[in-house]
Amino acid sequence: MNRLRTIIAVGAMLLSIHMTAGAADLSDWAINEYIESNSTGLLSYRIASSDLRSNITREEFCELAINLYEKLTNENLRVPDSSPFADCSNVAVSQAYYNGIVKGVTEDIFEPYRPVTRQEMAQMLVNTLNAGEVSVALNTGGGLEYIKDFSDAEKVSPWAQSAVATMVSHSLLSGNDDNQIMPLANTTREQAITCVNRCYKTFSELNQDRYMLPIITAPAGGTVEGDVIAAWSAVEGADGYYVLVKNSKGELVYNAEVTSDNTSHVIGKSFVQSGSYSLIVGAIMASGDVVFSVPLDFITGSSQSSAPAAPAQTVDKNPITNYEHEVLTDGAKAIITEAEKYIGVNYVYGGTTPSGFDCSGFVKYVFGNCGVTLNRVSRDQYAKDGYSVSKSELEPGDLVFFGTGGTVSHVGIYTGGGQMIHSPSTGKTVCYTSINSDYYLSHYIGAKRVLK
Repeated sequence: MNRLRTIIAVGAMLLSIHMTAGAADLSDWAINEYIESNSTGLLSYRIASSDLRSNITREEFCELAINLYEKLTNENLRVPDSSPFADCSNVAVSQAYYNGIVKGVTEDIFEPYRPVTRQEMAQMLVNTLNAGEVSVALNTGGGLEYIKDFSDAEKVSPWAQSAVATMVSHSLLSGNDDNQIMPLANTTREQAITCVNRCYKTFSELNQDRYMLPIITAPAGGTVEGDVIAAWSAVEGADGYYVLVKNSKGELVYNAEVTSDNTSHVIGKSFVQSGSYSLIVGAIMASGDVVFSVPLDFITGSSQSSAPAAPAQTVDKNPITNYEHEVLTDGAKAIITEAEKYIGVNYVYGGTTPSGFDCSGFVKYVFGNCGVTLNRVSRDQYAKDGYSVSKSELEPGDLVFFGTGGTVSHVGIYTGGGQMIHSPSTGKTVCYTSINSDYYLSHYIGAKRVLK
């Protein structure tokens, strides 16, 4: 536990130094729970990249519940062949359903984007503990004395009384200052993180190693002029890193994936105006977990450059390094602005809408909204759309293609400075990525220009 206390102390210290009023989306009371949950890999990318003070959805909570289940049991759940719901294809939702953790609102409707109430959260967590065969005594019948003293105990639905009582009796759920349990109130992401982390601490019997969190070393807080450079401590065992920036509303405005040998990155985001932002770095572990840093706040004193800047470091495999010729035309600016609207949208195989995109579906949708019609799949986009340009001639708005053995299997939108925005693969979301990172550099096939 000494190691964990060290992580908490360091994280809390960094947070107290760098938090800036109006930007950070993590409350002081949630700091330690956030750090602890990250040190065990409980947090999902979706939640970490969202406003932590806003309400968590049913779909998002399933991701936390599945992470908790797998950490409690040391078991990786099978990915179901299909979803039981017509309105949701999220893998974690399907896993939660087939393991008795969650039910639909009807036989085939889940309502993935509806906020989770506190009593729903209690029931889902108790279901998770039961599914993991955790030794937890359910408070039924006479056990309801644990909630009878709350002033709004009668508002707890009969189906949730046992679960709420169980959570309260184990100090996993508590009332507010007015002695209300608020069973019908929505649950924020940081509240959900807290309850899930408490469940893990209370019931985990596994002596698992805890991850070290990335520690952001730049920017140093305060006002930043010009390019924003993110730098952080290396995390042992990380295969790469996510660099996330949120605005003062907790909205994700920038997301990039950086190769494992880089611990710095020039943020290639055009901030529309001066303002407050939060920076988070997530270490992508070989296990599949992502371990997120404590948020660090900074203020931009002036607008940044229009085109995304190059990463601070690139792998030396003949990457393009001369960006001086690049011109951000009005057409390219419109394409990039449209593409950035969907940062954080889940990759869904065959997806063609903002409810989920595959790589070519994303590109076709973005260009279509800007009046440019493209073919549906990446290999046809490469074969039939626009005209070819060399890598040294790339301009913002060009399509960049990747694959193996000369066969195209992936496409992204080049945004300038050696970066593209794309919908990467299953389990990831629309984001910025360097085309000079190890994988994309070695799998680069070509580029097409479709903008006139």
